[in-house]
Amino acid sequence: MRYDWDDGHGKFSFRLDPQIPYVVGAHAQAALERLLRGTGLPASRIDHWVVHSGGRKVVDSVRVNLGLTRHDVRHTTGVLRDHGNLSSGSFLFSYQRLASEGSVRAGDLGC
Repeated sequence: MRYDWDDGHGKFSFRLDPQIPYVVGAHAQAALERLLRGTGLPASRIDHWVVHSGGRKVVDSVRVNLGLTRHDVRHTTGVLRDHGNLSSGSFLFSYQRLASEGSVRAGDLGC
C-alpha cells in the first residue's frame, strides 16, 4: 500500500498491491489468535463479526481463512455493496448495521 504525491494533478495517488487481499487473509487467523490470547475464548465462541471492508477480495479472504460464513460477514458486505470501501470508517457503518439489526443479546461476544 502506498501513497505518492502526483505533481501533475496536485494530489496524492493511492496504490494497492494486488496481493494485499491474500496477505491479509493469510494473516487473519494469527491476528485473531493474538486478539483472543489471554481471554480463554476460542474463535468459535464469537457470536457476531464485523470485518473491515477493504474490498470484496479482502472480505472473502478473511472470511475463508477464519472459517466464517457469508451470513457472519453480512453487515460488512452490505456496507461494501451499498457504499463501497469507506476505508477505516467502514467498521462503524458495519457495526451500526449489526446494532440496529436487533440480534445482539446481553452476553453475546463480537469481534
